This record gives sequence, structure tokens and C-alpha cells, in this order.
Amino acid sequence: MLDPVDEIRKFHKEMNKLFDGFFSRPSVRLLKEDGKNLIRKPLSKLMQPITDVSMKGNIIIAKFHMPGIDKKDINIKVTEDYVEIKAQRRESSKVKNKNVYSESSLFKSYYRIIPFPTRVDANSVKAEYKNGVLEIKVNRSKNKKEKAKVVKIR
Repeated sequence: MLDPVDEIRKFHKEMNKLFDGFFSRPSVRLLKEDGKNLIRKPLSKLMQPITDVSMKGNIIIAKFHMPGIDKKDINIKVTEDYVEIKAQRRESSKVKNKNVYSESSLFKSYYRIIPFPTRVDANSVKAEYKNGVLEIKVNRSKNKKEKAKVVKIR
């Protein structure tokens, strides 16, 4: 008998291996099922948030660790197949005195796409950002993707 939690762990481990391979290159290209570009991004200045994905009952929970980011600077896109996270933080400061002039700036950017282990109901998504951790909860879809059907000719 298959243990769903064990299967998710295996899937998560394999996806991390794939993502590590993709993101070690200077750019990444992920494709939709129809072969069209889903993303093509230079990754030299993007950081991957540490991510945990788990399932409790019919709810998939994805946690993204993004310290130092304000809630208003996070963009989330959820489809029935994946979650996409983009976040940016820009900050600059200037100090002017008689003898001292100092200017500094900070830029942080996070980007990650995580495929769900099963189809989800994108309309059920709930997100909360607290203490540098973004938690996304989404229900598994009750409608399964239809498989190819063999048709007999009469």
C-alpha cells in the first residue's frame, strides 16, 4: 500500500534535485505542457527561498523562508499545477555631514516555482506571511485531469 506522505517526500526530493540542476545554470527555461515557455529568467541575482512542501489530509502546505521581505513586496501566482513566488526588496540610505557623505543600497530578490505533487483548486488558496516565512495552503482538486482515452472505431 502506498503511503501518500512518503510519496510526497520522494517527489519533493526529486524536484529539489531537478531545481538544483536547473538553477545552477546562468538562466533557466521551464516549459508548459504545450511546450511554450513558462519562464525564462536570468538567475544570477535571484535567490531561492528555502522551501518546505507537505500535505495534511487534502491540504497542500508550502512554506517559503524569505527573511527581510515586506508582505507588500511578495507576488504569488497559483495554478492547478504549480505555485510561483516573486519577491523584491529595495532599500537605500544616504548620510550627509560636513565631512562625510555615504550612500548605500540593498537589493534582495527571491524567485521560485514549485510544482504541486497533485492538482489543486487554485481558488482555495490562502497565504500568510509571518516572521519571514510565507505559508501557502491550497486544497487538492476534486477534479482529476482526464487521462488519454482510447477510442474504438465502429
